[in-house]
Amino acid sequence: MTTPAALTSAPPELNTLKIEIDDGANIGTLTLDRPDAFNAMSPEMIGELTVAFSWLADRAPIRALIITGAGKAFCSGGDINWFKQGVESEEVDLPSEVRRGAEALHAAIVDLRRIPYPVVCAVNGPAAGAGFSLTLACDTRIASETAFFACAYGRIGASPDGGMTYFLPRVVGPSRALEILLNDPNMTAEDALAERIVAEVVPADELIDRARAKAEKLAAKAPHYVRMAKQLANTSIEHTLTEHLQLERHGIADSMATEDLRGGVEAFFGGGTPEFHGR
Repeated sequence: MTTPAALTSAPPELNTLKIEIDDGANIGTLTLDRPDAFNAMSPEMIGELTVAFSWLADRAPIRALIITGAGKAFCSGGDINWFKQGVESEEVDLPSEVRRGAEALHAAIVDLRRIPYPVVCAVNGPAAGAGFSLTLACDTRIASETAFFACAYGRIGASPDGGMTYFLPRVVGPSRALEILLNDPNMTAEDALAERIVAEVVPADELIDRARAKAEKLAAKAPHYVRMAKQLANTSIEHTLTEHLQLERHGIADSMATEDLRGGVEAFFGGGTPEFHGR
């Protein structure tokens, strides 16, 4: 995707997240950066996720994104200390605070899903609660051998959020999703592979290199194709056949006006490999 110069900007300055851009490869990396707290989602991190995903969806000059965690965990979910303060203090209106926090987190997830280029989740360690939800919201997932996944909400009597009950049924099917939610196992990386929650499992020291290789491969594809494939696949279950075929009709017609399509056709007949530039 080529982003108009007027819309691009430097990454936002954040305290609990780190955004790095490799301009040469058109690859970005978003790192959850609270390693001492196992990258738990504090109110500050949730607020910064809304800023980060909005920028990544609308202004980032990249063609693929990797999301990972700093330290030993991917994300342990909502910061339990936040909940603890509300439980212990009568001055804290915990339901109201969590309602606002969930609203912000969900706005961030909506912007994550608006990102028009591939999003690869490199799950480097435990992904629990909202951390598991965040992995499911990405386009594809690669797990370290040290990763594990857990719904976790029911362990403290909380209801799921972060899109878990939206994305998990779409990944594993509604019946199996409910089985996982109710039984709430600690799923190893190999368990997650068997459930098709992750696409592959790799040694810990190879995770980022493998995620980067995947991101580079996807970034080389035609941006209009990637954008439409994401949009069509993500919305197909919510449309009637007639509605969805109309979207496919306009998507393929619009692709005919791109320079990438012309170059792709010429390369096909010339026996070469096309290069796509997002025009």
